[in-house]
Amino acid sequence: MTDGKPSHGRGTAAEQGAALRAAADRETGQTHAHEHRSSRRSSRRVSAHESPRTSERVIEEDDARHHRKSSRRTSRRHADHRHSKEDHREREPSKRVGTAAAQGAAFRKGEEPAPPSAEQTREARERHIRAAYGETPKLGKGSPNKPPVYPMTGIDNLALLMEDDSYTTSCFSIYMFKTELDLETVDNFFEVLAETYPKYRYVVDLDPKLSKKLEKQTLKGDPGSSPPRGDFDEGRRTRYAKGLKAGSLFSPARWRFVPDFDLKENIEHVAQCPDGGDDKALNKLAGHFIGRHYDYSKPIWEAMVVNGLNTSDGGRSALMIKIHHCFSDGQGMIQSYHAALGALEQGVGIRDIQNKVDTNTSQNKRPGQREDKPTVLGTIQHAGHLARGLYFRKRKSFLYQEKRKRAAGRLYCHSEGIDMDDIKMIRKAYGTEKFNLTLNDVALAILARALRIASERVDPSRRHKDKRVAIFVPISVRPKGDWSLSNATTGSIAWLRFEKEAKPDFEEQLAQVHREMGRVKRSYGPKILYKVFDTFSKRRITYLPNYPLLRSIYYRAFREYHVATNVPGPPKPVKFGDHEAYSYHVLPPSSPGKSTMAIGMISYANDFSLAVSCDDVPEFKHLAEEICKAFQDAAAQIIEAAHEKLGSKKEGGATKAQ
Repeated sequence: MTDGKPSHGRGTAAEQGAALRAAADRETGQTHAHEHRSSRRSSRRVSAHESPRTSERVIEEDDARHHRKSSRRTSRRHADHRHSKEDHREREPSKRVGTAAAQGAAFRKGEEPAPPSAEQTREARERHIRAAYGETPKLGKGSPNKPPVYPMTGIDNLALLMEDDSYTTSCFSIYMFKTELDLETVDNFFEVLAETYPKYRYVVDLDPKLSKKLEKQTLKGDPGSSPPRGDFDEGRRTRYAKGLKAGSLFSPARWRFVPDFDLKENIEHVAQCPDGGDDKALNKLAGHFIGRHYDYSKPIWEAMVVNGLNTSDGGRSALMIKIHHCFSDGQGMIQSYHAALGALEQGVGIRDIQNKVDTNTSQNKRPGQREDKPTVLGTIQHAGHLARGLYFRKRKSFLYQEKRKRAAGRLYCHSEGIDMDDIKMIRKAYGTEKFNLTLNDVALAILARALRIASERVDPSRRHKDKRVAIFVPISVRPKGDWSLSNATTGSIAWLRFEKEAKPDFEEQLAQVHREMGRVKRSYGPKILYKVFDTFSKRRITYLPNYPLLRSIYYRAFREYHVATNVPGPPKPVKFGDHEAYSYHVLPPSSPGKSTMAIGMISYANDFSLAVSCDDVPEFKHLAEEICKAFQDAAAQIIEAAHEKLGSKKEGGATKAQ
């Protein structure tokens, strides 16, 4: 009679288990089973580890590999089991200190496990989250891969903190078409855009604590899914200032990737523009679109397709897009749209489009375009100039006629456009070797002239009361080749002088704008402000306008200036499928102060145009429209004067030749 032991040729279960553990030890560099007496499996996890899904797959693969190695035909476990401790010590340094394997080995030896490094913890956590979320999000060229959940920068958080019931920071753009743009084309465009820039599927979590709970729910759910969303979320508010309560007292709001978000939820379709679809109807619809607040349960961008138009310039449809300023600055927004459109139209990779644009930008930069360098003296002078203009002067144009809080709604209008050849001609007529006029100088000079004309047309009672207008000019600090959706913009205020109506001196107007912009370029102020706001706005406790006395100081300055940006657009018309956009206009956010305007200037397909938005109050009913008309009139005046100046130069040259 036998003793009850199995008689098969593969050994007892204990021997097979010992062999498997020895094989696993050899794979990870751990001690052999006979060298310790502690439990071979420890439930103690000291370090951050991979997700259960990933871990299970790895274990299954390892088990299969170990079973293959323990087969009778191929196994060398008996010889390997007799490896000396010297060989084991040679392999010992290859272990990564702090990993789960190294900690397990130390625990079985009875030693104190070494904790993981901060880098190992971060990597393990990101692997865990990415396994739960599905595909790893990737941004555009020049931007590192972003994890599915990450904190905002101070500048991003600032754009949220400034928002209240009557103000939101939005970057707006509108494309006009002479064909009927179909909804499917727009849906496909945003799908491609979200594939290239996954940030279009990120939501803002205003409460970091709630964000962490949602993150944990995502980890427990199926890969590629996210927690269910609630109803419309207008965002929580602070008690005193009633502003957006972004982040906690000591940490900013967070970005969270929602992989299963249906982009169509953010695309609205107006099949027939109301009120006949003329210019006024389109502008009214655009103003309503700009002024409405975001739903913080969804990614904070919106699009609107408008059909049934009948505008004076032949427009039949329009595409409006707006993004919250915390999402990106205007340059990042424009770059993302047109890089995706270029890749679709040309059938090439998006990086090819980006590289081509970067190369052309470097080649087109004029020598001497940035001749002014910042200095300490220039910074001190600029600081005094800002303080004097913001706190010792008060603007008298474009104000409410009655005492009231800021209106929540917005009014909108855009101009026809100026030929870019005329802009070049103005630069040629008034520019010299020492007086190097830039496109921005010419644009701001035309704008200053237009605001002077519009102020007199809208409110003749305030004629000549203002001698200048304060304009906040955004300045990009975005590195070359950075195509990410991010905020890399600072800025400064320039005071543009109003020339006399009777005999305007356009040469002096251009010279004054050039001097004012030179003052900004010679100052470190914009870069200092960028770093200061980025640091202090990360924490709600250090956001100074939230405190009563400081809030009044800040908003005293906010009321003094308008925001005007000048951005380069595509040199050729862009296409959405088979639909070519014949006109394109953009807008920056306005200042948080009441009765302030947002003004956007852009060059597009050899046209230079202007767009304006202002508060929706009775006294501003025609303001946006009048500024656009005045922009065309002011440009015509300066172009005519430039033609005369060029003609006199030619006559003078011919006389000298004789």
